[in-house]
Amino acid sequence: MMKLKYLQTSQLGVRWLKTYYRKNPQLNLKKAVASLKSAEQTLRENPLAGERFEDRENARELPILGTSFSLLYTVAQDTIWIIDIRDQRGYRSAEALRLFNRELRARYGIT
Repeated sequence: MMKLKYLQTSQLGVRWLKTYYRKNPQLNLKKAVASLKSAEQTLRENPLAGERFEDRENARELPILGTSFSLLYTVAQDTIWIIDIRDQRGYRSAEALRLFNRELRARYGIT
């Protein structure tokens, strides 16, 4: 089974997911967290489960079922690297992808 690591570019997405569910108490945070854990497990078992993200060869996206969020990730060195938790209704992940491509690929040796 592959390792799964969250890059620092994902921290805003993690915070936004938590904030969104706290600000909307009618939504079930526990169910969303369980869906996130299930998505992580799916990736560990099948790293290519997500679809290619837009026209990027090195980025994939796996929806977190029952939510408006998805995991934006890449696979390298026997590790699944989470680039962002993407709110599918917005465009905030563009900056995470730019940072990933510009700095983090070299820092972590992700090819």
